[in-house]
Amino acid sequence: MKLKLKAALSCAAVWIVFCAAVITAYAENYSDVIDGIIGFKLNSCGAADVQEWLDGELTENAGKSSEWYVYALAQSGDYDFTAYTAALEGYVSENDIKSSVSRQKYALVLMAAGSESGIIEETAEATVGQQGIMSLVYGLHLLNNGVSCGEYTAEKVIAEINALQLEDGGWAITGEYGDVDVTAMVLQAIAPYYNDEAVKITADNALALLSERQLEDGDFASYGVPCAESTSQVLTALSALGIDPVTDSRFIKNENTVFDGLNKYRLSDGSFCHKEGGAADNNATVQAFYSLTAYKLMTEGEGNFYIINNAKPDVQYEAEIPTDKEAEITAAVTEKVQPAEKKTIGYKPVVCIIIAGAAVLSCVVLFILKKNKKNYIAVAVIAAAGMLFVCFTDFQTADNYYGNDVVKENPIGTVTMTIRCDTVAGKAEHIPENGVVLEETVFEIEENETVYDILTQAAKKYSVHVENSGGDGLVYISGINYLYEFDYGGLSGWMFFVNGEEASVGCDSFILSDGDRIEWLYSCEMGKDLK
Repeated sequence: MKLKLKAALSCAAVWIVFCAAVITAYAENYSDVIDGIIGFKLNSCGAADVQEWLDGELTENAGKSSEWYVYALAQSGDYDFTAYTAALEGYVSENDIKSSVSRQKYALVLMAAGSESGIIEETAEATVGQQGIMSLVYGLHLLNNGVSCGEYTAEKVIAEINALQLEDGGWAITGEYGDVDVTAMVLQAIAPYYNDEAVKITADNALALLSERQLEDGDFASYGVPCAESTSQVLTALSALGIDPVTDSRFIKNENTVFDGLNKYRLSDGSFCHKEGGAADNNATVQAFYSLTAYKLMTEGEGNFYIINNAKPDVQYEAEIPTDKEAEITAAVTEKVQPAEKKTIGYKPVVCIIIAGAAVLSCVVLFILKKNKKNYIAVAVIAAAGMLFVCFTDFQTADNYYGNDVVKENPIGTVTMTIRCDTVAGKAEHIPENGVVLEETVFEIEENETVYDILTQAAKKYSVHVENSGGDGLVYISGINYLYEFDYGGLSGWMFFVNGEEASVGCDSFILSDGDRIEWLYSCEMGKDLK
């Protein structure tokens, strides 16, 4: 018995030493990778040290490409951010930033860099929940760091996030299936509440999805493309939750960890590429930088990357979402309210009568031929199946759908609408050379009509291809004129503006007034290129 006990203890000791050695090796590795990224950036801009880089290139690009480098530096080192914060405050004040998520990101970085600007509180009040799932995510980051918002609490944000969780356990900007990046970013935001039973169930379902989506090399893909950014987002999420991917078997595939997956995209100069074999990419490099910083903070006991100065959230989430409130939010997300349609006879009753008539005629023929009952039953079954098929399908020719105008019985005024894609004009055969899909056109409106109603009307009348997804209040336009989101980068897609302002609600929730001017514009940078 003693010999067996000694043997067991010896094996355990060897295993502990082995695990410690593995973790130490990874610790040395991620520190080297972080240093390699910093070295790459210093070399590329000619800076002698991090402070010179911060006062130079990062300050010059405040509001454009510096923010996540600065945030990671603020969370992991002791630097002087005075010049940078002044530059970013100026950028935000001087520019009409239409993207709610971009404004939230700026507010978060200003907080991390030590700014006490009023921009931070103003941003939370104006943006939380105003631009879909990502504005809830970054809004929750602000709330977690003590920023107040009159309309939203952490409880309410988490309830809405929970209501948007898809059946597979993930989240996405659009579509029915969870996206790795969006799912990981949601987990980063709800991580401080992981000890709450309700949040833990939500998060564990998402973690199961991410584990399932991990590839054999240890990396991850978004929209079917394996890339450094998706792998970085998962590493950041796991670090926020206190999960070490080096030892957690859920995130080791074919003996490869998330670190092995991320290392696929590391280049010899210390930078990272978006796809394996590609050139250095700033988005891939900066996301690798802050994901490794997040892991470093976690393993060294310095806290959550998204909790500034390792402070606990001022807004504590403890109670479960009330059943009635959860049902209310879920109904708002999933229920599709269709406008009432005028009742018309249509083609279906006529076709059903024809099928019934043909069945009766067939039965008469069978009677004349003196066939048995089985033949009559077969005719009845075929006729019934035909009627069901007609009733549950909707045949409509392109001529019937397109080219038709909607007659407004009780118009309250008119609006104009234009559809343009100047940012990618002429870049493909289906994209107009002048960028104009629909010139400024006048449409009558009735009471309570929305931007989506007018877009649908325009699509029918002028034969404009439109694709959309989402439910009531969350309709998302994914494609117009066969030009889709993500066709020209991860931040590309269609945006709409009314009277020159980006709307804070979905296109099917924006109620129009007489004289409104609607613009559908294609952006490659979430609106930054539309200023």
